[in-house]
Amino acid sequence: MKKTAILLTVILLSATGMSFSQIQLNLKATNRLTGDTVTIKSVIRSHGFLTLQTAPDPGTGKTVRIPYIELRNYKVIPGNIESLWQVKILESNVYDNLLKNGYDFDRRYEMDEMMKEYLRKAEQDNSFYIDSYLETRLYGILRKVYPVRHIDGRPGILSLRILSDITPDAWIGPDGTMIITTGMISALDNEDEMMALMAQKVAHFALDHHLENYMTAQQAGISPALGNLIRYNSEQEWASDRCAVAVLQACGKSQSFIGSMLRNVVACGELTGNYYLGTSRGLFPDAATRAVAFSTGTLSERSAEYDKLIAPVISFNAYSAYNQSQYLLCRWLIERNINAATATADEMVLLSQAMMHLSGSGAEDEKALEVVRSVTAGMPEPPPGAFRQEALLLLKLGRRDEAEKALGKFGDALVREEKRYNSMPGDWSEMLVYIASEKEWLAKMRRR
Repeated sequence: MKKTAILLTVILLSATGMSFSQIQLNLKATNRLTGDTVTIKSVIRSHGFLTLQTAPDPGTGKTVRIPYIELRNYKVIPGNIESLWQVKILESNVYDNLLKNGYDFDRRYEMDEMMKEYLRKAEQDNSFYIDSYLETRLYGILRKVYPVRHIDGRPGILSLRILSDITPDAWIGPDGTMIITTGMISALDNEDEMMALMAQKVAHFALDHHLENYMTAQQAGISPALGNLIRYNSEQEWASDRCAVAVLQACGKSQSFIGSMLRNVVACGELTGNYYLGTSRGLFPDAATRAVAFSTGTLSERSAEYDKLIAPVISFNAYSAYNQSQYLLCRWLIERNINAATATADEMVLLSQAMMHLSGSGAEDEKALEVVRSVTAGMPEPPPGAFRQEALLLLKLGRRDEAEKALGKFGDALVREEKRYNSMPGDWSEMLVYIASEKEWLAKMRRR
């Protein structure tokens, strides 16, 4: 009975991954001295050291054990993205830790629960930006840089969500959920920079940096929280950067996209006054130094296709930036849509408003007026807000007669909009309330 219980315990431990002796690999390697080619099928610990085990020799049927330290005598050629990551993980201490300490499912479960709570709250707060087409394109890039899940038995499924936030940021949770902000998406110039970003963030997931940070927090007497799991030290960032370089090279891309990605993030931070974004305590630690390290002299070019893809994101960020008084960012974003020929009439009005708030002279007000008049004079039925903005600028410039005409056109446009919404099926009460409030504003302005 006692023997049966012991046997059952061993079986259960093996089934749950708590006890194991090897991790499966599939790597082709050529001995640099002899030229012999071997297939590395697994990694084990032998006599306390990491050891690679080959597939049986076709002729002799024998397997060979290669101490990890002797791997430098072999040239390993990854055949696909899975084997590439096996090499990068092998070069780290992840496999050694797994074989020595097990998968540590208890800690991993706690980390996953933290991430579930974050996602649940973000859903409740409607914090995610929804664009199914954009997500499809981003998933297409993500699947090029890492398998859907770890192939060594660790938990986690790689997925992504877009967070509504104008701050450029991206991180990956311990469960494999990548979070990319709308600000990050609009900070980049092309999909190659997005690939560089994703590869760098996925590397933290592949190299078990979450578990490393969890244990570091515990050792320091700190209760681990999601925030201190997903913010990495300089050593971890550089390790992830090196993995991203390998991924980009495997995809035929230059490492310079890491540098340009980091430079764009820092520039976007400076635009909003977030000068610490790329500092040691910022969201992108030592970004300027890392950007220089991975620059090759080749400048990254802005992609017209990428700009058209993310035009709705840029527009969303522009309105968010304006509402947060980030007028420089708002202006930069709309000008980007103008250059991509995707700017709408409402965005042109918003640009004029941002320029007015940034203006320090009559000449700058005139430029803002020129922008809004490209809408009021260039469309058969401009949005009412265009006439409102035109009137405000004319009043600021002291041109009261012209302002009175613009206010009159604003009133006519409001009447037109009110009739249109009253004739449309459905509940448009909120829009009608807004139009009524604008009519009240117009009456007050005329009294003044």
